[in-house]
Amino acid sequence: MTMRTGMIALASGLVALRFLPALPPTWLLLLMPILALMLLPFRTYPLALFLLGFTWACVSAQWALNDRLVHRLDGQTLWLQGKVVGLPSVAEGVVRFELEGARSRRAILPARIRVAWYGGPQVNSGERWRMAVKLKRPAGLVNPDAFDYEAWLLAQRIGATGTVVDGQLLTPARGAWRDLIRQRLLAVDAQGREGGLAALVL
Repeated sequence: MTMRTGMIALASGLVALRFLPALPPTWLLLLMPILALMLLPFRTYPLALFLLGFTWACVSAQWALNDRLVHRLDGQTLWLQGKVVGLPSVAEGVVRFELEGARSRRAILPARIRVAWYGGPQVNSGERWRMAVKLKRPAGLVNPDAFDYEAWLLAQRIGATGTVVDGQLLTPARGAWRDLIRQRLLAVDAQGREGGLAALVL
């Protein structure tokens, strides 16, 4: 077996999950890696790598599903604290960004939350905020021809979305100079490529 064949087999296992309507049962996920190891003495490496890739994709998807906002908190407004990660975006007066390590005294929250702040202030990556957020479970559109927002959130390991009601900055970002450079880059290109340019440079 060549390295290219092995990589193709592993990659095929990783993407095969996208074509299934639901995750396999737990007993099958436990059986597949054992079967993959049993196949190794027979030199059926491509099949073994496919099974290992498929198992990893299923386990990762299950972890992401388990980290979603619980049903009882859907639509609830909670005060929470978290760190801004990634590059916040601003469009039509709405600031959108992701919070990592969000914590609340009232509930256990997903590891990553994507929020929108209508009319909010400038938010920079690396800052820690305390804010009141109306939380929602990830949901997509029913139209099959539309962008699958729920699947995108799952792939990004985002367990909840929300709207910021109020907030206060707790800790400024240490690398504030990066955001200053990013803001200048965003103002340079008027053709819509500024976000990618800022991400590549910073």
